[in-house]
Amino acid sequence: MTNDQDILAFDVGGTRGRCCLARADGTHGDVIGLARAPHEDGARWLARLLEAGRDLNKAPGKRRVVGVSFGGPVAPDGRVLSMHVPGWEKVDLAGAMAGAFGLPVCIENDGNTGALGEHRFGAGRGTRYMAFLNSSTGIGGGVILDGKLYRGAHGLAAEFGHMVMRTGPDAPQYAAGKPGVLEALASGPAIARDGALALRGLGRPVPANFGAKHVFDAARNGEAWAVEVRDRAVEELARGVAAVICAYDPERVVIGGGVSLAGDALFEPLRAGVTRFVPHYLERKADIVPAALGDSAPLMGAVAAAGERG
Repeated sequence: MTNDQDILAFDVGGTRGRCCLARADGTHGDVIGLARAPHEDGARWLARLLEAGRDLNKAPGKRRVVGVSFGGPVAPDGRVLSMHVPGWEKVDLAGAMAGAFGLPVCIENDGNTGALGEHRFGAGRGTRYMAFLNSSTGIGGGVILDGKLYRGAHGLAAEFGHMVMRTGPDAPQYAAGKPGVLEALASGPAIARDGALALRGLGRPVPANFGAKHVFDAARNGEAWAVEVRDRAVEELARGVAAVICAYDPERVVIGGGVSLAGDALFEPLRAGVTRFVPHYLERKADIVPAALGDSAPLMGAVAAAGERG
């Protein structure tokens, strides 16, 4: 795509959505943000997103392609395979977008768009082999091989959150998926769950809106219960990152999502843990760094994906 052509970009998540007009080099206008109302189903949520996109599309300029980041797995034909918001399953998202705008549509899951966004515009710039893990409400990811997004045989590569890390009756269940998966052990809600259990075990109240940040903050202050919960989660994440490194041999692993905001409290033990879990000839071969774009990575990845396909 040439830089004089516009991309109508969407980031469709479970709790919020965003859209903007952008160019292939990542420059963009104002970002419109929408919060999903409580109990709003997929159909109404999609209708509001399309309405916001139509308003953007009225602006003068060339509209050549639509790029969409979606917060769940999607089939290569643009049909939604899964999302935790009711009403999304089997929705023909590509068809709905094409019908609304009369434009070619490129849809990727948010792990892929996060990887593309960081590779093109963020912490992965300059690499040819990069892995991206996003640890937030869930754990997703994406892989860049020889400078290109790797999608796999069915468009479902890099579902890192569904790697089984633990088996047996004590393996925790989390959301959709098998017991003991990485998402059930090292995502934000998993860390908050284990932190809350630790506090209750000590007979202490659990604060309102308790989350992973509370655990990391308490661990930073030396509270033993929080240090234990943090270290256990970081070790599980290190095992997952080590598996990714063994599988793909990337130059750089970029960690995004809310959990990554813990900073050195996460990254120092994470790097040490990965070193323990990879073979000696892969030790320190991959840089492990925080994402640079924050929550803008999926939206910018939608821009990158659409620009490449445009």
